[in-house]
Amino acid sequence: MIKHFKLLFCFAVFTGVSSLYAQQEQSATATVIELPPGYIPAVDKKINGLDHQLTRQSEKYLKSLSRQEEKLLKRLSAVDSSAAASLLKPGKKKYQQLNKKLTTANGKAGKILPGKYLAGMDSLATSLSFLKDAGNVVSKSKDIRQQLGKSLENLDILQGKLNEAEAIQQYVQQRQQQLKQLLGNYSNLPKDISKYFGKYQREAFYYSQQLNNLKESLDQPDKLIAKTLAVLKNIPAFSNFWKKHSMLSRMFPTPDNYGTPQALAGLQTRANVQQLLQQQIGIPATGGTNANPAQYLQQQMQQAQGELSKLKDKMSQLGINSGGSSDMTMPENFTPNPEKTKSFLKRVQAGATIQSQRATNYFPTTTDIAVTAGYRLNKKGIIGIGLSGKMGWGNGWKHIKLTGESIGARLFAEWKAPSPFGGVGGGFWLYAGAELNHHRTIESLAEFKNYSNYSKSALAGLSKKYSMSSPLKKGKKMQGSMQVLADFMYRKNIPNTSMLVWRVGYEF
Repeated sequence: MIKHFKLLFCFAVFTGVSSLYAQQEQSATATVIELPPGYIPAVDKKINGLDHQLTRQSEKYLKSLSRQEEKLLKRLSAVDSSAAASLLKPGKKKYQQLNKKLTTANGKAGKILPGKYLAGMDSLATSLSFLKDAGNVVSKSKDIRQQLGKSLENLDILQGKLNEAEAIQQYVQQRQQQLKQLLGNYSNLPKDISKYFGKYQREAFYYSQQLNNLKESLDQPDKLIAKTLAVLKNIPAFSNFWKKHSMLSRMFPTPDNYGTPQALAGLQTRANVQQLLQQQIGIPATGGTNANPAQYLQQQMQQAQGELSKLKDKMSQLGINSGGSSDMTMPENFTPNPEKTKSFLKRVQAGATIQSQRATNYFPTTTDIAVTAGYRLNKKGIIGIGLSGKMGWGNGWKHIKLTGESIGARLFAEWKAPSPFGGVGGGFWLYAGAELNHHRTIESLAEFKNYSNYSKSALAGLSKKYSMSSPLKKGKKMQGSMQVLADFMYRKNIPNTSMLVWRVGYEF
């Protein structure tokens, strides 16, 4: 009886200790995994934004590519109708199929994308899978687990669309080569055929760049997402989950006996490897690298890296990044526009200008403050609009009075100045603009309809742009500018305005 009682007592103690340990472990995990309130909306915004952008851009470029190819082949039909007809209908149908497959694509989170490994996609997919599988450790709310599952489904769809976009890119590259070979069979082709083919090549190049930009944006998570991922990486359970279920672990699986002496069986020692390298490379018997083949290899690798860096710099000048395709054919005499693949908002540059004038018989001391929005056409050209207001300060220190003197609107264009202006210190831009300033007291909206109430300006001159520290945020850089402009209509205004205009500006 006593013996059975001791056995029961030991079993009870063991069960209690095990249960307590499990509760402590679960409690510790529960205290670590706490999702910020805005995490799921931030994830959905990121995924849905990229999905919408990828779908819209792909549809746009597919339509443009199909249109340019159709123009090319219809023009070619005058030279060789049978060859043009054999490509025209099948090509148009293929573009429609690619577009349909993209819009209806779906995928699996564990499926590895072809081409470049996307660390951001891997991190986001694995973390969502982990949080979804964590169940009540994350939250006892069923709604949150459903939201996590929905986010993971949306990410699967985005990954499927990225796969289809890769297939589109591969087809377009093959189509380029096919069209190029076809056109190479003829001599003295009409010039407009070459023009259409050049447009096709440019559109294909920009689609490749747009796809690379979207992939890179996946590796730049929002602050809230990045913060949550940083917290998860410090949790042992997530580390174990990552080793088993991430895309990277499937590409490079870890052996089951990793870290044990058995995993080292059959591997060569360092001395054997060095001896083999010395024999295969043929290092001379004399010299500083005789005793250290690894040092010799390191020197050769450094030289190779230097050459690769030079090549990457040349590619960057052509607008090709490291994720670009080596099969992409560049059109002749084509300089890529890096602004073309950016979204509209990223091409808009906000700014402000300040201009002061001393008192006259008609106006007190005034300061013009304008806000502007410039749209970047390319690296060298900007067009924009602006709104301004003239503020009066009175006629002296003893008569300070804050008044509103006028409001105005402006149009402007800037173009990066060529040599010799660009070569002297750099940062010089040619400026041209037109402005209307209402300078009468506004008693009713009808005042704006009277054209005689406006002073007109036609401005041209130089802008000098330079980098400066932002006064609004410490450590952030912004661009300042100084403008010297001439007003060619200053005498036509009553009262006459100043011929020379000096402004200080800021661009954000």
